[in-house]
Amino acid sequence: MSHIPEIAVLLAAYNGREWVEEQIHSILNQKNVAVTVYVSVDLSADGTHDFVKGLALTHRNIKVLPYGGCFGGAAPNFFRLIREVDFFAYDYVSLADQDDIWNVDKLSNACRFLST
Repeated sequence: MSHIPEIAVLLAAYNGREWVEEQIHSILNQKNVAVTVYVSVDLSADGTHDFVKGLALTHRNIKVLPYGGCFGGAAPNFFRLIREVDFFAYDYVSLADQDDIWNVDKLSNACRFLST
């Protein structure tokens, strides 16, 4: 049996309620990898944080960082994720924007490429 790569996916969001559901589902539907999605929501006014907290209640592999920070942009929000997530149990780390939709083989293809 071959090893299934464990991947920490870091998702930075800000006022992304309109897109984040489809993005998270495209991450959770990745084939031939095991993913855990870590979400950091910059102070938002559209319910993004409450929505992802609800998703985390029904998906063990969604982790939402504590809310309340104002990061002022995607880069500081990703830096927060990198600083606060423990990567010890993962083979790879991937970054995700709130409004991307991933093909089901995005991560498995990336792992295959990186392992050669």
